[in-house]
Amino acid sequence: MDILREAGLQEWSAAAIPFLASALPTLMKALVVLLLTFYVGRRASSAFRAAARRSSVDPSIILLGARLIHLGVLILAASILLDLFGVPPSTLVAAIGVVGLAVSLALQDLLRNFFAGIYLLFERPFRLGDTIQVKEHEGVVEHVGFRTMVLRTRSNVEIRIPNSMVVAEVVSNRTHMISPKDEPTSTEEEASA
Repeated sequence: MDILREAGLQEWSAAAIPFLASALPTLMKALVVLLLTFYVGRRASSAFRAAARRSSVDPSIILLGARLIHLGVLILAASILLDLFGVPPSTLVAAIGVVGLAVSLALQDLLRNFFAGIYLLFERPFRLGDTIQVKEHEGVVEHVGFRTMVLRTRSNVEIRIPNSMVVAEVVSNRTHMISPKDEPTSTEEEASA
């Protein structure tokens, strides 16, 4: 039994050592790419956050931008890693296309709400703290997320409304402030009277 084990160990080491010797440079490169990915992703998203805070950008847009930058760095690193291991980028692009199509068909409502949420974050037809009405629901806007918006009613009930409904329906904003340039002048008031 010991002779068989020793022969198996010698055969395995004879096959494994050349494989490890040839794969070691690739594994070291992959390790460097992974370490750089985490470093660059963290630094890029924190640099974006700092720059956006200095220019007083809305916090929800800062969060969205930082996540998209970090995701972009991760996707770039994944393509570099796959290329290191011999998987051509065209195969990766084709696989992502097929998976993306299947996912988008399966998650149509979720994606509709997601893109409506992004639209609401950029367009900002109302702000946090505004009192709005969507259909029969009226309340104070507490949160605008990627999928839903949260309203708090006067009776302290939390209502979650899908973002696609907010984009598609008429929204009454009861607390929207009129800027001085939008106020009618006295001649406009007299003309309308």
